[in-house]
Amino acid sequence: MGFFSVLGDMFRIFKHVFRQVFVRPFTSLYPFEDRYYPERTRGRHIHIREKCTACSQCVRACPVVAIRIDKEDKMYEKDAALYFDYSRCIFCGLCVEACRFDSLFHTPIVDLSEGERDDLLYGPDKIETLERDPLEWRGRRFR
Repeated sequence: MGFFSVLGDMFRIFKHVFRQVFVRPFTSLYPFEDRYYPERTRGRHIHIREKCTACSQCVRACPVVAIRIDKEDKMYEKDAALYFDYSRCIFCGLCVEACRFDSLFHTPIVDLSEGERDDLLYGPDKIETLERDPLEWRGRRFR
């Protein structure tokens, strides 16, 4: 009885293996094209300085202290520059929920790879726009 049960298990395994051999793989062309992300994906932040009142609610709401505010850097009457440390951020969304003036949003951009850890500190120049520099790796440019 043990031999036939093992033989039956082997046939089930081979059936599964042969079925998978003839199925086309489902892969995305990730480095060359952006992936599709759901609408509510919490990725990189966008800060709209025109609406910001420098109330620091986002800084208080951040559980890992990944947001720093610089109130001396002003472009408008009530304004401040935000600095996000993405080496600490856990993308929980509490800072976006705490913003009462709708000046902070999540974007679907989740690929934040950098060469150095210090480059993950995003200041006002990177946090106010969605534009990204194209990635370059082994002589090839992506996106």
